[in-house]
Amino acid sequence: MPRKWFFIILAIVVIPVSMTCWKIVQYSRESKTQIFELHRHIVHALTLNTDNYFEQLNMRLAFGPLLARTHQWGEQVAILNNALMSNNDFACVALLDVSGKEKAKAFHTAFPFLSAPLDYSTNPLFRKVQPKRNADTGSVYERNGQSFFDVLYPLEDGSWLLVSVRWEALKKLLFDQKVGLRGYIWLVDEAGRVIGDSLDVHTGDVTLPRWSYFKDRLDDQSAWEGEFEDPYGVPSVGASQWVTGSGWFVLSAQPQAEAYAKMWQLRNRAFGWMFCSFLGMGIFGYFWVKHISLPITQLAAGVHKVAQRQFDEKIPENFGLEEFRALGQAFNQMTGELKKYEAMQVEKIIEEKTTVQSLLFSIRDGIVMVSDKGHIIFANEPAKQWTIDVAGRGKAFDKAWESLREYPPWTDALLPVIDNEKENATEEFEFPVQGRARWARVMAQQVLTESGRRIGVMIVIRDITQDKELDRMKEDFFNGITHDLRTPLAATIGYLGLSELEVPETAKELGKLVGSARQSAKRALSLVETILSLARLQAGKLTINKVPVQAQAILTKIAGDLAFHAQAKKITLSFECEDPGLWVSADASMIERVIENLTGNAIKYTMENGWVKLSARAVEGGIEFAIRDNGRGIPAEALQKLFGKFQQVKAEDRSVGFGIGLSFSKGIVEAHGSSIEVESEVGKGSKFYFILPRIAAPVQAAA
Repeated sequence: MPRKWFFIILAIVVIPVSMTCWKIVQYSRESKTQIFELHRHIVHALTLNTDNYFEQLNMRLAFGPLLARTHQWGEQVAILNNALMSNNDFACVALLDVSGKEKAKAFHTAFPFLSAPLDYSTNPLFRKVQPKRNADTGSVYERNGQSFFDVLYPLEDGSWLLVSVRWEALKKLLFDQKVGLRGYIWLVDEAGRVIGDSLDVHTGDVTLPRWSYFKDRLDDQSAWEGEFEDPYGVPSVGASQWVTGSGWFVLSAQPQAEAYAKMWQLRNRAFGWMFCSFLGMGIFGYFWVKHISLPITQLAAGVHKVAQRQFDEKIPENFGLEEFRALGQAFNQMTGELKKYEAMQVEKIIEEKTTVQSLLFSIRDGIVMVSDKGHIIFANEPAKQWTIDVAGRGKAFDKAWESLREYPPWTDALLPVIDNEKENATEEFEFPVQGRARWARVMAQQVLTESGRRIGVMIVIRDITQDKELDRMKEDFFNGITHDLRTPLAATIGYLGLSELEVPETAKELGKLVGSARQSAKRALSLVETILSLARLQAGKLTINKVPVQAQAILTKIAGDLAFHAQAKKITLSFECEDPGLWVSADASMIERVIENLTGNAIKYTMENGWVKLSARAVEGGIEFAIRDNGRGIPAEALQKLFGKFQQVKAEDRSVGFGIGLSFSKGIVEAHGSSIEVESEVGKGSKFYFILPRIAAPVQAAA
């Protein structure tokens, strides 16, 4: 019998320890996957930065067509100088003839060695792009201690636009990221030459073509992550990806000895802990079982009788250690109580209680049950952990909850429900925890019995920190990218304006197309301004400048601006204003953008040969501006989230958009003291409308 109990107790103690150690080993394996993920994210971010840089670079070369149509040398030099001064990363901008020889050039004064006449007829990059006349980027090279790379851009008259870009401009985007202490980031060209190194050790190294890993990446240019050996045979871990369009290869790598150091250390400790646990528990279990096996056997016999509902049976109370004697007395007392509870059918009550507790503990949201006096009746583990994380600061749950009740916003939201002044309440709270904001949505609801008697208040705590951080990341992304888009869009509008002036009067169709392109660029700039205005509106920094605005003038302008867009989809765009004397007090530019957003959406989601109609009429309370269409309509379930940021109604044609136009429009109309209403039926169309206060026509307009 002692041997049997020895193995039972040994199993009870050792199995959890073994499971814990096994979990630690599993965690070390997952850590390896996380290391792969880290390098993949680093490479992906660097690749995106490089792609974005070249996309912006292509946009900055939009002056090329104008340069091709300019035949005077002085004007060509002026255009090149203007481009050079507008782009700090340009070292030289030149116009080459069909054979690759210089026709005109502008170069930065900091690089006087670029003043020599250019002849690219034998340049490898020129020979590569000349047959197919496509734009391409060359490798990084050095001249007089400075690094550059060339971009060749074909022009419509057969000539070439050459831009020599300073490598330092792109290098800052790539090598601010650190990869441990010994890790590195390489930028490699197709020839296998390291053109950029975050450690500045291997720049110019041309041994990579003989590296088997690089050969494999040349054959399969998809993104890769995992373990490999570097060119010097060092076992490493990392990820790599080719930059589309430039022929460059980004590699993030780190020696395995550094990357896996903590993981190996944790695994070794786990094995050591497991061995010590087995040894210690074996010794302890042997001596423990030897001294208490008989009392436990007697206690087990008594438990067996109780399991058969023989509550009259007693176990001896004068055996073994003092603790076992106390256990025997408690056991006999328990059998007496069980005999009483049996008549009360307490088994059903216990089963129901166990079911409810299991349900509450299995819910991921925190749940706290509070009595009428504010005392905690029940709290599941997620609620305890969240409270300790937010307000604990090393305290136990009860102390942390008391600290939380001292937070004024928390008390103001929940106290009316606890005091029976309100049936329920919902509020979102922000808590600073170790330099990071933690967000929670808290819902309080009175708990009533079937007879209506109140037994307390249930508080549900849901951690929404990740949702808030995702929203902030989206906002930061759009705010950042819109700032970067303003300058190239403004330049594009300017170049198109110059091009429109250069179009001969006889080429009316060409002039119309250039004008339409300029309007499209303006609408793109308007979208950028919309994103920035939405950010200012949410930050409370957007100023609404109200002035007298004529309703008919707004509709006339919007219909004219979007006429070409509607004609391209074969949609009839019209407007009507029942009285030219309808005037409102509003911010003219903001209201124009609201109506333009709503009209653009109507055109986007209306099928060919459909119609979109703008209208303004006097109604009770002011002037109603309405946009109607006979498009596909909006499902009822989508109307509730229609005006949310980054929200779009799913469409069959998957129309491109960012889901910010309606959110911006809603904010601007609400800033004017009104709201946007929607009426829609699937398959028949939609109507968006809002009402602004009417004012009398200004004196000059009336005259």
